Amino acid sequence: MMIRSVPLAPSMTTTICCSSRNNAYIPKLEPFSRSKFQRIVKDPPLIQKSENDLADYCSTLEGDPSYSCWRAYFELKDLEKEQPKEVVERVILESGGVKSLVSCLHGISEIHKSKKQLEHQNESNMDNTNSEITEAAGGGRTCPVPDGLPKSRAEMEEEEKGKMPDSPFTRLLRSKGRFPAWYSPAPDHETD
Repeated sequence: MMIRSVPLAPSMTTTICCSSRNNAYIPKLEPFSRSKFQRIVKDPPLIQKSENDLADYCSTLEGDPSYSCWRAYFELKDLEKEQPKEVVERVILESGGVKSLVSCLHGISEIHKSKKQLEHQNESNMDNTNSEITEAAGGGRTCPVPDGLPKSRAEMEEEEKGKMPDSPFTRLLRSKGRFPAWYSPAPDHETD
């Protein structure tokens, strides 16, 4: 039995007692010289271990960081389905830790999303090109119509015919130089 007095202040002393006769209360660590086979058998696989670590880390967070972390967890699950095991393990090892793994998984997910969008866009462009080729063979127009060209006289006349005729009151106001109540001209200057 070990008794030790520790002075806390000049007027106080505290006594600490330890009544253990052996060192059984000290936790024993596993030996550091385990073989590779023993480590493989006892430890979970790297991917499983990192998923567990990521889930533990996500459960300690709150709010937006927690949402981001759980999103990374499911991105890791998706990455496992899409990529070979070696690629996923390399990503985990190169990330360096749980926090950097979260941002790394977000980046990889964004890359995969943009790649899928690009492939989808290329497929739709190929479909459009095929339809344009068939139109060209049929005598259709292959070049696009530019937007910024002024309207032709025929287009302007067609628009004028399509407008409703002005009422006598609107014609009177226009002749006097005043605008109708429903019309507000664009301001000459900006006001704050």
